Amino acid sequence: MTLREAFGIVALVVVLQLCLGVLIYGPLRPAPGLELFSIVIAIAVMAAVGGSIAAVLTFLFKRYATERTMRVAMMTLTEDERRVLEEIMRMREVRQDDLRRRLDVSKSKLSALVNNLEHKGAIVKLRYHKTNVLRPTKEFGG
Repeated sequence: MTLREAFGIVALVVVLQLCLGVLIYGPLRPAPGLELFSIVIAIAVMAAVGGSIAAVLTFLFKRYATERTMRVAMMTLTEDERRVLEEIMRMREVRQDDLRRRLDVSKSKLSALVNNLEHKGAIVKLRYHKTNVLRPTKEFGG
């Protein structure tokens, strides 16, 4: 969920709260003697509280969903793939030849692991001279 989508949800809740406030305090006339200023303040407070709750819940859900997605994705990886991905995530950006030396694996094995991770959407592989630069995708902290 992007920030724009989250803002859209919060805006929708605020609009719905404003409509509800207008319906309650408008044609229904809840109590005689209520001033317009009191009604506007009540509607504004109701919209602010509703919008705040929606914002907090939206961002908590986003965080939970992201963490759950990562946990599920990590469970589908082999032990070697997990080791490679964790190193890439730790380094944020690493050249494939440097990663091979760090993990002490053969070129062909690392190449296969990198291709699998790229195919699974965990990393981005960019060509850099005779090697590749590896970065985690946004879902994996990139």
